[in-house]
Amino acid sequence: MFILRHMRRTLAPMAVAALLAGCAPTPGRPPDQGDRFSYRIANSPYAAAICIARNARARDGQTAEERTVGSSSTEVIVRSRGGEALALARVDNDGTFSNVAVLVTPAVRSDRENFARQLLAGC
Repeated sequence: MFILRHMRRTLAPMAVAALLAGCAPTPGRPPDQGDRFSYRIANSPYAAAICIARNARARDGQTAEERTVGSSSTEVIVRSRGGEALALARVDNDGTFSNVAVLVTPAVRSDRENFARQLLAGC
């Protein structure tokens, strides 16, 4: 009888803890935000943005929009003809060179690094 009472006292809290642990949310994989790539090129931010936009427009089914950000940076937004964002390239002045950060979104289902390189080809 003593053993039975002792087991109930010990097992009951353990059973409740096991049930609660089963209800705890498991950490999921974070949603795909895209891939980021960094480059350094020998063009001004403005010239680099024009080049990136030209490369994007040369690809079938894509549009590009350039915009200045502050006094020394430029961004290029690359979209599909349907308006879905494919990439965002930010070009920052770094003296003689420019630093380019390209975010390629999950809408690009092929090789994202190759997509980013194609945007900067010849720039």
